Amino acid sequence: MGNLFWRYEVVLVVVVMVVLMERGAADVPTYKLAFLSPLSGAEIPDKLAIEWTSAFQVALAVLNGETQEYQFEAVYFDTACDYQTSTVLSLNISKQSGLIGAVGPACSGAAISAARALQQDPIIPLVSFAATALSLSDRGLFPNFFRTVYSDNYQASAVAASILKFNMSKITLLYTNDYYSSLLAEQIQVLSGSAIAKKQLLEPGSNSSVDLKQLEGVLNLIDPNNFVLLVVQPAVAEDIWTTASNMRMTAYPWWYFGTDGTTAFDPSNVEGKITESTVAALQGEIGLAPFEGDYSNTSICNKFYQYWQIHGFAGLPATDPNKSRSYVPYLIDTVATFFEVVNILIHSGTEINPSTVLATLNGTGPGPLQFKGCTGVVQIDPSTGSRFVSADQPAIYDLVSLTQDSWESKGRIEDGTFTTLQPLMRPGTYPAPNQEYIAPDPNTPHKKKNGALIAGITVLVASILVVAFALFYFHQKRTKSPTSFFPMLQQ
Repeated sequence: MGNLFWRYEVVLVVVVMVVLMERGAADVPTYKLAFLSPLSGAEIPDKLAIEWTSAFQVALAVLNGETQEYQFEAVYFDTACDYQTSTVLSLNISKQSGLIGAVGPACSGAAISAARALQQDPIIPLVSFAATALSLSDRGLFPNFFRTVYSDNYQASAVAASILKFNMSKITLLYTNDYYSSLLAEQIQVLSGSAIAKKQLLEPGSNSSVDLKQLEGVLNLIDPNNFVLLVVQPAVAEDIWTTASNMRMTAYPWWYFGTDGTTAFDPSNVEGKITESTVAALQGEIGLAPFEGDYSNTSICNKFYQYWQIHGFAGLPATDPNKSRSYVPYLIDTVATFFEVVNILIHSGTEINPSTVLATLNGTGPGPLQFKGCTGVVQIDPSTGSRFVSADQPAIYDLVSLTQDSWESKGRIEDGTFTTLQPLMRPGTYPAPNQEYIAPDPNTPHKKKNGALIAGITVLVASILVVAFALFYFHQKRTKSPTSFFPMLQQ
């Protein structure tokens, strides 16, 4: 009887615990966090869009599991990479009850329209992981926009450093008429000056991202011995390279250098326009990519990768530390930013709503907002809304080279200065198959220039000797002793 009573008592305790747990779970406040990203846009490769969606879901799941004080609920909106589409959707986003912020958009044009559309009542703050256009730093126009990445003035500096390092000259810069491409192209031209021989706007095509006839004409006018600089989105890079390959303009001595939009191009996605043979011909093309983050076993970011892999989320990026991840770690840090903001508000006893989240992000609320993330110390500069840059946290970009299935890190640029650079495999068969190309040091005199100088001096000396011989010969002839000095001319 005693044992039976004890069993009923245990059952009663368990039931009470379950009820209390359910009540406790119900009492935990839930806040909505929107994800504004191109889920199926033409500008962004499908594989990258899947990576970004999975990264958002993984970050949310891991960080939700680490807090018992609140939870975030995801709300998804496909803003594509389009200004107009983003505006319409963002107006619908603002009507979501319980929404305290948004992650994204990824593209600068979409971010500009979303930031404007979300300046309703209440103003919804959004934090982007990939929108880099410098114009978004205008606090008067975009007071609710922030980003965990560096604005494009830092990328322009990294491009200028690359132009100097590779001793580039007479560059043809190709760009398109969108916020990212046109503004970055302008900044690069200002910083690189005379190294940019031609800045060419590519017009849109009817069935492609660019007018292919115009592109063919542009490529035909380029000296293949000079670099072609691509300041374009990945879909445009794909069209350019497909056309160039068809015109046999990807072999040596052609060499293309791309900004971070270009290096978001996915060489493993050969189901569309680009073929495996074209990808093979492009091996060795180079460009810039955002810092790939730290995924070592002891890093803060490792837990996200482990969760991603264990739970089978789609699109797991390469685990090789030298592989570019196209803003995936910045996306994880962006989600973490909202968790850090809510933690600050809770610990300061401040109500959590869009206005207090906005105040914390722009530095007028409780804080400070600063934490160690996948990409280093994450801190927002209130004067620009962009990632804060300091001596301890420089703006970092990777110099990457295209391989058969990804972009591989070959060097690092910090605040516009190369800190490392490995030998590169140049496209084509120069200098020889499987032989490495080492970028020339701009501080060392160029071998070709030295050779030309030596050749010029040799010709000059030979010319002087010929003239001296002729003068001496005619002088001797006039003095009737033409062979006194040259006995081999005696009759």
